[in-house]
Amino acid sequence: MKITDSVPYISKSFYNKQQTTFFEDDDYIVSQTCSGEWGGSIWFKNKNTGIVYSCEATCPIAINKIDGKYIVTNSLAHLGGFSELVEIEDPKSMELFVLPKPIKKRGKTIYRYFGDTESKSRKGVTEIWKAYNALALTSFQYKDKLYHILTDKDHKTYVSKIENGEMINLQLISDIRIWDYNPKTYKMPNGNLLIYFKTNDCDGFIEIEDNKIIIFKKE
Repeated sequence: MKITDSVPYISKSFYNKQQTTFFEDDDYIVSQTCSGEWGGSIWFKNKNTGIVYSCEATCPIAINKIDGKYIVTNSLAHLGGFSELVEIEDPKSMELFVLPKPIKKRGKTIYRYFGDTESKSRKGVTEIWKAYNALALTSFQYKDKLYHILTDKDHKTYVSKIENGEMINLQLISDIRIWDYNPKTYKMPNGNLLIYFKTNDCDGFIEIEDNKIIIFKKE
């Protein structure tokens, strides 16, 4: 990977307006929700039937389709951080979400516990990897291989990949922790990826272009 840190700043709000779908292919429109430590979900809406399949995922930040399977990256910046990768071979094998009964009603107002609108099912899901004290910012493909940008327990940020079920750090890209409570990956018109981050020390974005990673940090 080639790394530089000299690029102009691009507004996050611009890409929020341009990109509203989490993921889409010929069969599904995929969305995600997140209630923090109370859970999160990923939702697959079948384009032909309109049926929505879902599973528990706290909280989806990236999805890649490899060999016909959906690899979902989950990440939660709570306490020391939590990250995981799960595989969904066939979304139709997941459950149809059933909203639980409300805890009470008062007139037209319905009361629920926070997180009740998130899926609690792992049916049809295979766990690939998970770790605490680690925070994934995104996952991306390069030459048919899946890579991850991950802040590890040493508070440094790496390009990493899975080998034999273990996350292996391949290259250091920042000697400080790149951390965000709501990381989101945007696909630019030229195919490059943008990942915005905001930490206590600085904010900025990471741009991925093939095997080149550009980090812009605004102090």
